Amino acid sequence: MLASDADWVVRFNGGDNAGHTIVAEGRKVVLHVMPSGVLQGRNVAIGPDVFFNPETFLKDYEAVVSSGFRISGRILIDERAHMIMPYHVALDAGAETGAETGGGIRIGTTRRGIGPAAKDRASRTTDISVADLVGGSFRQKLLSVLAAKKEELIRHKIIKGSGEISSYADSIVDKYSGYAEKIKGLVGSASYELNAAISNGSSVLLEGAQAALLDIVHGTRPFVTSSNTTAGGAFANLGLNPKLFKVIGVVKAYPTRVGEGLFPTELKDELGKQIQSEGGEFGATTGRQRKVGFPDFVALKYSAMINAADEWAITKPDVLAGKRFRAAVAYEKGSERTERFPFNLEGWKPVYSSKEYYFEKFSEADAGLMAEKGYAALPEGMKEYIKDLVQYTKVPVSMISLSPKREITVVKGVLEGTMRYLE
Repeated sequence: MLASDADWVVRFNGGDNAGHTIVAEGRKVVLHVMPSGVLQGRNVAIGPDVFFNPETFLKDYEAVVSSGFRISGRILIDERAHMIMPYHVALDAGAETGAETGGGIRIGTTRRGIGPAAKDRASRTTDISVADLVGGSFRQKLLSVLAAKKEELIRHKIIKGSGEISSYADSIVDKYSGYAEKIKGLVGSASYELNAAISNGSSVLLEGAQAALLDIVHGTRPFVTSSNTTAGGAFANLGLNPKLFKVIGVVKAYPTRVGEGLFPTELKDELGKQIQSEGGEFGATTGRQRKVGFPDFVALKYSAMINAADEWAITKPDVLAGKRFRAAVAYEKGSERTERFPFNLEGWKPVYSSKEYYFEKFSEADAGLMAEKGYAALPEGMKEYIKDLVQYTKVPVSMISLSPKREITVVKGVLEGTMRYLE
């Protein structure tokens, strides 16, 4: 929806471990690397902090075309983006399997190779970039990387010994050379292109891949992703001026989590199952069921702070219709109580407000009418919940999505109505 007003839509972090399900014009498309603005015919870019799997990118491209959408804008892949290689995927799967059998901490990754690729990037000597892939010395670079990683590859049974390095490299080159041929005309510098576009008056939308609490620095470590997911990370990774941007925090009306890690407000009862089912809470990449919980204002306020959020865009309040729910307003551990989101969640329990929220179920047709009429037409119980969320987090709301269909989004009167809660 936001992409309709943008000249460029830019993916700034993550890899193909995030699946974004989009319902547009009656068609469903799942994207993993391609920015969602491609469906709107916008120019799209994949930034330098994205861990790039060319196979997934080409599948995304085909999914867009086969769904009947026409790719009419430019596609730019940053030359600095780091490649996900076949051995990264194998190492990721091996680490997760080893942890499951008692060999360490299980993160609950999507096994897409993101973590091992990030390790190689941090090493600064065993990373392979998009520039390496489309340049003239890909095989030589790959051979030197495989030689440096030889012991690790042997230990994880990816190769049997040094004598297999050359043949293993050839098998990768055979496959990846085909990818290089298909994408080489799309490779360039996102930082230069985007800064030039902004200077010329173009509007740019930056799109994240994972939520704030998965940030490598500010998230719920160790159960986080391998890149910066916050707005500040977007500006730093793309080399853009943060003073030129508005930050919109996109949040579900209830929190979810996929993978491992503590989840203080998690619902493990029948209500949780209802929300999972009605909200379609299954990962688009893995199909894994997402855990769901009661709203957590403490986590939201923390997320607003670390992202310098200007506005909220709330999704899925319709899923909470017909259900009685409360919101966490503090955490406690023993005699200690805090409204700060703890660095280590171990032992902390949510403290819920005494207020209970409730509003009746409504049809999609009713939701469409609400979108036409604006904020005043929303159920009173929903507005009461939104009012408390705004007052607790000190951030107003600008959009409220009541359906996967982008046109059933309440915008009229939302920002004005919720700004009044801060007076």
